[in-house]
Amino acid sequence: MSTPVIPGLGELQLLARGGYATIYRAAQGSVGREVAVKVENRTLDDEHDRRRFLREAHAAGRMSSHPFVVDLFDAGVLDDGRPFLVMELCAESYADRMKRGVLIASEVRELGVKLAGVLADAHDLGVLHRDVKPANILVSSFGEPALADFGLAILVELRDPTVNLEILTPAYAPPEMFDRARPAPSADVYALCATLYALLTGAPPRWRDEAMGGIAALLELFGEPIPDVPGAPNELVEVLRTGMENDPERRPTARELIARLKELDHAEGSVPHPRRSPGDEPTEAVPRRWSLARLFGLDTA
Repeated sequence: MSTPVIPGLGELQLLARGGYATIYRAAQGSVGREVAVKVENRTLDDEHDRRRFLREAHAAGRMSSHPFVVDLFDAGVLDDGRPFLVMELCAESYADRMKRGVLIASEVRELGVKLAGVLADAHDLGVLHRDVKPANILVSSFGEPALADFGLAILVELRDPTVNLEILTPAYAPPEMFDRARPAPSADVYALCATLYALLTGAPPRWRDEAMGGIAALLELFGEPIPDVPGAPNELVEVLRTGMENDPERRPTARELIARLKELDHAEGSVPHPRRSPGDEPTEAVPRRWSLARLFGLDTA
């Protein structure tokens, strides 16, 4: 496919290409900033799908004004039918930070309050995220966490409306999603708590299960308790456990999660020896282009 031309942007520079989408970097000359451009490889030939994509992008745009959400600057459909999104260009993700070491308890608590606030506001608007995970939490140019991918799940749905499992990331997904349950706010809460747990320990709560036997092994062990985190306050771990209850009805809402996290003391506990997958060693800071590629699950160009 030829490199697209998008009004208002300079020449697009290829960052990453994958089976579903291509990521570019471009300059938005009118305001003097660089942006990331995600262009779907699949075309939207049906007018109904085009309208639905734009409707979802508008909802995502409303969320992008939130201080802890990656800015969505523009969205549209190219002349050849490929949908695109123009977004804030960020330096790294919390998945990158996990490679360099775990967060201390007070950092996890503060991050949880901010991101639960994002989800609470989104849920009030009837918007679900559907794929909260460390790779989708970016670091803005001001050093603040910013949740990415609002509005992107719809692109996966448009490829095939039956693939809820492809939208989520198994290591951070609640058990009901493996039964193709209808997405709900409670699933976002589970994914956020699983993400916070991973940032506290260095790996998702059921990482060892997935590594050993894939999704089947993960499903078999959903009934086991979430392990304690040596060096971390028990009260914080218990709040995260509650958010990862197998029964969606027993999980707090995002707004209730904010209150529970705020009630905790500002503990400085840390974990000296986080769990990691075999061969996964801490690395130095990851270049921006690699971070963007990891965010969208693509190969680097």
